[in-house]
Amino acid sequence: MISLQEAISLVVSHTESSSSENLSLSESTGRILAESVLADRDYPPFPRATMDGFALRSEGFSADRIYSYEREVSAGMSLELHPGEESVRIMTGAPVPEGLNAVIKVEDSIEEKKGSVRFRLPSLKENLNIALKGEDLKKGQVVLPGGQKIDASTLSLLASLGKKTVQVSRLPKVHIVSTGNEVVSVEKEPLPWQIRDSNSYTIRAGLFKFGILPQKTTLVGDEESVLRESLTEGLDSDILILSGGVSMGNYDLVPSVLADLGVEQIFHKIMIKPGKPIWFGKKKTTAIFGLPGNPFSVQVCFRIFVEAYLRKFSGLPLERPLLLPLAGSRKKKNKLAEFFPAILDSSSGTKVAPKIFNGSGDVTAGLFSEGIALHPAEREELADGDRIEFRFW
Repeated sequence: MISLQEAISLVVSHTESSSSENLSLSESTGRILAESVLADRDYPPFPRATMDGFALRSEGFSADRIYSYEREVSAGMSLELHPGEESVRIMTGAPVPEGLNAVIKVEDSIEEKKGSVRFRLPSLKENLNIALKGEDLKKGQVVLPGGQKIDASTLSLLASLGKKTVQVSRLPKVHIVSTGNEVVSVEKEPLPWQIRDSNSYTIRAGLFKFGILPQKTTLVGDEESVLRESLTEGLDSDILILSGGVSMGNYDLVPSVLADLGVEQIFHKIMIKPGKPIWFGKKKTTAIFGLPGNPFSVQVCFRIFVEAYLRKFSGLPLERPLLLPLAGSRKKKNKLAEFFPAILDSSSGTKVAPKIFNGSGDVTAGLFSEGIALHPAEREELADGDRIEFRFW
């Protein structure tokens, strides 16, 4: 068996890089940017008023003086000063006319009569209430490097930059195979010795986090010929994810069938709990994950290993787990790294509180937890306040 960190490193080092595709801006939400985006011009592209008020020159300003104004400039229009024009009324977002260099907000003004105004300010600073040209971005500046997930803020910025289309990482083609004679689909009524397939739904939910919909989901029993047919079809994808059939029982056929199909085993078994029997391999550019069959094992292994592959594949940076103090104490009786469901306790600062569960087969193990925490392999006991790794689901 290999360590947790060795396994993560092997997954990452064997990850293929996604190609890119060009999408319209409206189709790109949730995708990963595959290009660096530059500013097409200065932002703001002109000196912009940040307040409703009056634009005037800061030089020679006097609070005792009455200023005259004749015109108004609003967002979306521009005007040049007339000879002798000393001030204009201005709206938020409007370009400040050339020759004026300060904006006094309405609240600091007193209109004597229409077209005449004086101000409460004792002095006036240059560029008051003005966003200067290029103070946000300079033309040609890298605004967004590749590897950014396109969320609402990113999408807004891309629209502002005039990016009608964007290069994004191609989503991988994923095939899911759930195995086991004891597993039936959710549409069927299970016999007393059978269980419903929940693992494929767990995997689908994990993929959806990355905007991925699986090409196909298959449920197969522990029959070699049927399993071989399903895995052969699944190898025509970028990622094949299996659950069950990777342990040491007589019906755990997945490793041998994959070997017969020419798949290279990268590792089998890791010093972790749950998820110890996990299998990982490659055939050409196809990655194959054989996850253990217990529900919580699938949740943990997907979160730790499959997500690491998906992040690297898509061009996202690798995750850095949070380091948070433990609430209470925790013991373990083995030399394995243990993942456990955890709740964040904010009663006295943010701490990680272990959630009680009944092992990897407990269908409620992850329920109402906010993530998983790690009890390191080398520590038999954790004390209150010890800092440990925590990952949100």
